[in-house]
Amino acid sequence: MFKKWNPEEEGMEVKEEKTISQAPQAPVAKKPSGANTILKGSKLIGDINVTCDLELSGDIEGNIRSTDKSNIAIMGTCKGNIETKDGNVNIEGALEDGNIIAGSDVRINGRFSGGEVRAKGKIYINGEFNGKLEGNEVEIGPDAKGTGEILYKEFISIARGARIDGQISQAQKELKLVKNTPEENKTESKPPVKEAAVQGK
Repeated sequence: MFKKWNPEEEGMEVKEEKTISQAPQAPVAKKPSGANTILKGSKLIGDINVTCDLELSGDIEGNIRSTDKSNIAIMGTCKGNIETKDGNVNIEGALEDGNIIAGSDVRINGRFSGGEVRAKGKIYINGEFNGKLEGNEVEIGPDAKGTGEILYKEFISIARGARIDGQISQAQKELKLVKNTPEENKTESKPPVKEAAVQGK
C-alpha cells in the first residue's frame, strides 16, 4: 500500500498557492430572438418578405417587405425597395435605385441614391443621399451631403457642416372637403313646411 505524502509530516514549510483569476470578460451582446441575419459575402437575387427584424450584411437585388413591426438594417448593399408597416429602417451600407416606405423612423448613415424616402416618423440623414425625403420630422447631420427635395410636416433641423443642394419645403396639412356646415345640416334636417293652398272665389 502506498501512503499519501504529506510535506508537513517531514517538517517542510508549506506555502499556500494562490490562484490567478482571469480578467472579467465583457458580456456578449445577444441578438434579439427571431431576428434574420444575412451575412457578409452572401448575395441574394429576389424579393424577401419578413415577419421579424432583418439585418443584411450581404448584397441583395430585390425588394424587402415587412407587414409587421419589423426593423430592417442594411449593412451591405440593396438594389430594390424597402417597405415596413410599423418598423424602422437603418441604412449603414447602401441602397441604390429604390424607395423606402417606413411606418416609423428612417436613419441613413450610409448612402441612399435614386429614389424616395417616406417615413411616418423621423428621417435622420448623416450620410449621402440623392432623391426625395418626406417625413414628419427631418434631421440633417453635420456629415450629410446630397441633392434632392426635402419635405417635412412638423420640424426640420440642419446641422452646421451639412452640404445640401435642393428644395426644402413644409407639407401642408390635408384639407377635408365638407359638403355642408353643421348649421346647414340642422336646417336641412327639419321637415319642410307645407304651404296651404289658397283657392280664389
